[in-house]
Amino acid sequence: MESDHGVVLSLYRHGVTAENQQKIYIGWTDVPVAAEGIELLQQTKHFRPEAERIIVSDLKRCVESADYLFPDQKKIYNKDLREIHFGEWEGQAAEALMNREDFSGWLKDPENMQPENGESFQVFSARVHSAWEWIREWCYQDGVDQIAIVSHGGPIRQLLVALAPESKSFWDWKPLHGQGLTLYWADKDAFRRGERCTSLSAVPITARENG
Repeated sequence: MESDHGVVLSLYRHGVTAENQQKIYIGWTDVPVAAEGIELLQQTKHFRPEAERIIVSDLKRCVESADYLFPDQKKIYNKDLREIHFGEWEGQAAEALMNREDFSGWLKDPENMQPENGESFQVFSARVHSAWEWIREWCYQDGVDQIAIVSHGGPIRQLLVALAPESKSFWDWKPLHGQGLTLYWADKDAFRRGERCTSLSAVPITARENG
């Protein structure tokens, strides 16, 4: 995608981990990407847009994913791009938590219920917004118009809620592990003002037939 007259932002969810495959909550738990995740990242790398500036969650699964996607480029790490902190649920599988009243309450109303010793949705949303405000202003001031963010499902959903051309709820967005979505602003001033992007497309992981 060309950025001659606009801004390109690509959002990548980290490669899948063994814990993801086991449906274990790992918010701030620092785990590596699984072999299957690496394989998909290697495919995504061949079709991703170029990026002048790459901002990454500081957790291992995102650091590793960024290194596979952009092996020879400098990365900037930002703790505010971490997943929501699941508190007492960290390292536990969903199945093992089903009998907990706080967990069942959270499943019914995740935006208003909080994991014990974890992070509320409001605090999580505010820090992701703060990270985005910093990234946007920094890139605009430096004239950077090809940006990549490597993060987690939660922060990517939150960014899509705010920036996608189509208005959808947090839970309606389904970013996939090891894959990316590209947002494009035709007007750089609209990007600076924090407006919704002009268009949204998936980063392909295989070559398209017939061009």
